[in-house]
This record gives sequence, structure tokens and C-alpha cells, in this order.
Amino acid sequence: MSQRAWIWVAGVVVAALVGTAAWFGLRAGIDPAEAAPSASPSPSASPTPEPTPKPAGYSLAALPRPDIDGLLPAELPVTKLDTLKGLPGSVAEPRKARIPVWAAPDVTEAPVLALEADYYDADARWLVLEREPGWVKVLVPYGRGALPSDDPDRVNGVSGWLRGGDVVLEKERRSVVVDLSDRTVTVTHDDGSRDVLPAGVGAAETPTPRGLTQVFTVTEAVNTGMSVFLSMQSESLDGFYGTDYAATALHVGEGQGQSVSNGCIRLASGDFERLAGLDPGVPVLVRG
Repeated sequence: MSQRAWIWVAGVVVAALVGTAAWFGLRAGIDPAEAAPSASPSPSASPTPEPTPKPAGYSLAALPRPDIDGLLPAELPVTKLDTLKGLPGSVAEPRKARIPVWAAPDVTEAPVLALEADYYDADARWLVLEREPGWVKVLVPYGRGALPSDDPDRVNGVSGWLRGGDVVLEKERRSVVVDLSDRTVTVTHDDGSRDVLPAGVGAAETPTPRGLTQVFTVTEAVNTGMSVFLSMQSESLDGFYGTDYAATALHVGEGQGQSVSNGCIRLASGDFERLAGLDPGVPVLVRG
């Protein structure tokens, strides 16, 4: 082989060696994590379902029922509202003759009260204050949280939680607003129309209690005739007219435009007829 041929062969060998070395050099610089094929993600574990709460045991027949002259269980919350805004706009009607009431929406605790499907010749309807999944919070129809002489702030506004399956919810568009400053009663009807009626209200020493309440029943009273009784009692009198309670009601009486009553709201005879058709559960707000 000629000298020129040997030089050409040697050049080819050197080029091949340099290329091989460069290839290995590049491989050495690669991050092993990048070079390795990515592993398939491991399947996530199936979520573990939350355990079903175990309801507390109780005897429905043994639960206390509210009395107009009795005190309600101390565990029940007291709701203080001074507006109709934000209410769900509904009432709850019972599906059964008697249903349990809880102090909180929690079946792991036993109920503390039972409400019945009718009282004082009226079908039960309770104003709904709040709604949670599976629960509704309502105003208790009658009874007091405390005597005025003991704790006037706990007399009115007692509420409780009912299971959603125990009641039927109905829309309620009617309302009554008692304005103690203007001494008027504003009745809002189903169709949105309103009647503004002059009224007599509680005197300074026996004021009409303020806050949100509801129609309890419309019935005949011994001393006032046909009356719209509220789920509200006096916050200054433990009893009235020889009874152990001091119910607040709207009824016919004198003194429109004045602060003259023992806490009730007095209307003229013709004006009272505009309220006589109200059902239990209609919200009533006393303000001013």
C-alpha cells in the first residue's frame, strides 16, 4: 500500500474514534432521571366513605310538648331577628301527628321536644328561619324560654331543628309588620297588596315585645274576643288576667295611635277583619 493510502486509512480511524468518544461524552452528561422512561402513575386509592352517624336513641312519646304556660327546654336556641329579609319565605307543616325537635341539626344527639300537628283547633304551620341539608329551623309555636322576672331576653324567639323528612315546606308570602313608633300594623297579602292600619300598642311599663314572631292561632279569647295570638309573650309580665302566661295578640280594642295596652296590639273592628284569615306560621315582625 502506498504511503498516501496509509495516511487516508489512519485519518478515517481517528475520525471514528473521535466520534465514538464524543457520543459517550454526551451520554455521560444526561440526567439519569431524564434518560429513564417515565413510570406510569400508580392508581389512586378509592376514597373511603364517611361513616354514617349513629342516631341517638329516644322515646317520642316521652318527649315534652310545649305548653302556653310552660317553659321550653333550656337547650333550645333563642333566635333574635329584627327583619324579614333573608327568611326562606316558607312554613313547615308536619307529616305526622307528632314530630321530634332538636336543639341542633345533629341526629347523634337526642331531641329535646316534640311538636304536634294541631293545637287550639288550628293545623300546625311553623315559620322556617333557616334551612340546611336535611334540616329546617323553625320558631316554636308557644311556650317561653324563661319567665320575664328571671330573664326577659330569653322569653321569646325560642326555635328548634326539625328533620326535613318530617315536614312539608309551603311558600308563605304574607306577613305582618307592627311598627311601635308609628303605631301601625301593615298587612302584606298573598298578591303583594298592603293594608296599613292604625293600632294601639303597649304602654311604657308593659311594652309590646319587639322581634320576629309568627301567628300562633286565630281563636276566641275570654277577655278580648276573636284574637290573632302570636308566638310571643310579654317580657314584663309573668302572668295576666289570672293566668300563668301573658300572651301577646292582635285584637279589637280602643286606643289606636296610643301606647295604652298591656302589650297587645289593638285594632278597630273593621280593620281587624283584614287579619282574621291569617294562618299559623305567617311571620310577624314587631319593630320601632
